[in-house]
Amino acid sequence: MRRHLLLCAVVGCAPVIDAGPIPAVRAAAPVRTLTLPATDGEVVYLAAMVAAGSARDPVGHEGIAALTARALADAGAGDRDARAVRDALYTVGTELTVHADRDWVSLRMSCPALAVTACVDLFADALVVPRFDSADVTRLRDDAVYAVTTGLLTDEEALAHAAFEGLLFEGHPYGNPVRGRGGALAALDPDDARAFHRTQYVRESVLVGLAGAWTADAKLHLETRLQSLPTDRHPDVPVRTPPAVTGRSLLGIDTETPVTGFVLGHPIAVDRAHPDYAAMWVATTALGSHRQTFGRLFRALRTDRGLNYGDYAYIEPHGALPQHHPRFQMWIRPTSVENGPFALKLAVLELERWASAGLDEEELEATRAWLSRTLPLAVRDPDRQLAQALRAAASGVDLSVAAQRSALGAVTLSSVNAALATHIRPDDLLMVAVSGEADALVAALTEDAATPIVYSDVTPDAAAAERDEVVSQSDVQLQEAWTRPAQGVFR
Repeated sequence: MRRHLLLCAVVGCAPVIDAGPIPAVRAAAPVRTLTLPATDGEVVYLAAMVAAGSARDPVGHEGIAALTARALADAGAGDRDARAVRDALYTVGTELTVHADRDWVSLRMSCPALAVTACVDLFADALVVPRFDSADVTRLRDDAVYAVTTGLLTDEEALAHAAFEGLLFEGHPYGNPVRGRGGALAALDPDDARAFHRTQYVRESVLVGLAGAWTADAKLHLETRLQSLPTDRHPDVPVRTPPAVTGRSLLGIDTETPVTGFVLGHPIAVDRAHPDYAAMWVATTALGSHRQTFGRLFRALRTDRGLNYGDYAYIEPHGALPQHHPRFQMWIRPTSVENGPFALKLAVLELERWASAGLDEEELEATRAWLSRTLPLAVRDPDRQLAQALRAAASGVDLSVAAQRSALGAVTLSSVNAALATHIRPDDLLMVAVSGEADALVAALTEDAATPIVYSDVTPDAAAAERDEVVSQSDVQLQEAWTRPAQGVFR
């Protein structure tokens, strides 16, 4: 039973294990530095990844990782307060971008080569000597509280994704929004951020990179500045397996929105290092690539029936930094309240057909070709190339275009369909719906009654109407379904 869902109260997170003493040789090791070949251009790119994401939030301090990360760029650093940092960045014509995720925090900056020394100092100040000025940390904390309370209530799509992860990772560090929980955030202060930075931002947790028109002097200056990071061992966090998913369950979150949208899926074991990753990448792309129109889900729900704006499938969160716990999920973007039950039924039928019948040769080749053509777009400039190189170093997986093309080339129809049969479990699904009529939605999906599609200005032909009738009469086969109000979901 999942009715006690983490969304309602305190969520247990992994305890941080005392790291103990660190060997002298290890303590003396410099921060890991990765460089791409220097170019003759006029821009230098700096980036860092730190193993200090939200999965390391202590119990009762959910949100401290993201708050600390945001404060690096917006709560003063070195001898500058927040306004002075902004002025200095403006003077050299750049900005410092910080992104916190589940396991990692990333920092990125690009700047004119003529101002590289000033840029390195600003970048290093943020990493090594953030100030955590009280007024700024309080402002950032209040922003985070708003984001995970009122802010989520105004964005039904973000709420659906956050609630799905909360349900999927119940009792697990991934179960909280990266930005935290409102109740825990409200109690955080600058000393909490300083303590988190002191223990998590240590030499062995940091990976930095340089690309573009960098010089040996700039690299040496950056490495020298980073030597001031603590040499303590990075605290261990035990790996915790997400809860098992058995059967189909649906949580309906009731909001004031006039629409209904869904996120559904289950954990999988396929990360980028897994031998089935390329096969699952091809298969999931065919089902529904992020914001692309050729996927099966998009064609069935959007193109053929005009139910919503788009429908997609994933084996890793789009745009996320490397994560330890992968999951398969489908995103059914909001449709009208009256068409919510039909949309879910259709999506589940498409999932079942995809998982059982797999792809055919033509679909495989078309998907493989599209992926191969688009690979260079992800690394089309030195900034993206550096970010990709850091992700590869952090995950221990070769993410070069050549390596990914080689993996795609090795995929066969039998390997794709075997991977689907091994890793996708249509009978075991967690589903989250955000709806303006959650109780009516759950009732419609649990009662033995048809849920016909409602077309606004289209009359389907006989064949389409017959297909719609099959969908309408189908059964989602929910073992459990319940609703809860959106208010206070992540308090």
